[in-house]
Amino acid sequence: MNICFAKNLFAMQQTESSAGQVDVAGQLSSQMCSQYPEFECLGEDVLDALEGGRENGSFIKTDIVFDSQEEAFSFGRYYYRYIYLGKEEVTLYSFDENGKFAIYVSCGNPARAVSEHSQVQDRLSEVVQKCSTLGDREKAEYFYDWVYDNVSYDQTLKNRTIYDAVMNGNAVCWGYVSAYLMLCRNAGLICEPVYAGDHAWNRTWLDGEWRYCDITWDKSLGGTRWKFITQKDMDMDSMHNNL
Repeated sequence: MNICFAKNLFAMQQTESSAGQVDVAGQLSSQMCSQYPEFECLGEDVLDALEGGRENGSFIKTDIVFDSQEEAFSFGRYYYRYIYLGKEEVTLYSFDENGKFAIYVSCGNPARAVSEHSQVQDRLSEVVQKCSTLGDREKAEYFYDWVYDNVSYDQTLKNRTIYDAVMNGNAVCWGYVSAYLMLCRNAGLICEPVYAGDHAWNRTWLDGEWRYCDITWDKSLGGTRWKFITQKDMDMDSMHNNL
């Protein structure tokens, strides 16, 4: 049983419905917006397995075993959405071994995957550390400004990952979304991606309500029209509602 999405390379940018995953078992990534400490630790186990893997794309067995298919699917989604930060393609699989669901990983270049992940992780940590003494609203604004100032839109539409955004400063909307998303999560803020059509943006829980931001469109238009607007304003926003 393959627990990865239909297009695993850019799985983070896909909703489960777009990948044909609506009816499968387990939690959707949108239901796991808060950090799951157990999955975070298991994600490190996957990276450890990759670090010791060979560059041949074969299956690498991890030490991760789940009691149910539902847990395996949930972890797969969580890993793609919230843990792995590299650009190198990484594929997770789960195989039924005597009623237990063992996790395997496959990657053409494991060393590159681990290196890319670590590079992004270190860069994000540096940014979060710089605003560690600020309140939640000020942190969210700091992360918005950092992404706005450091990422440009990729006109070739080829750079789709958080690695492209954070390390190379050039990505499509998901690069903006994932960079802001992971900065917020690393700082303890509740943040989610929002999708419509072929576009994505963010919402952050601030001062007891959802505040929306679309850094991609703000940067492209040279303004801050969608910087932390309210739910009411988003509901009335014709540009997003017509996607």
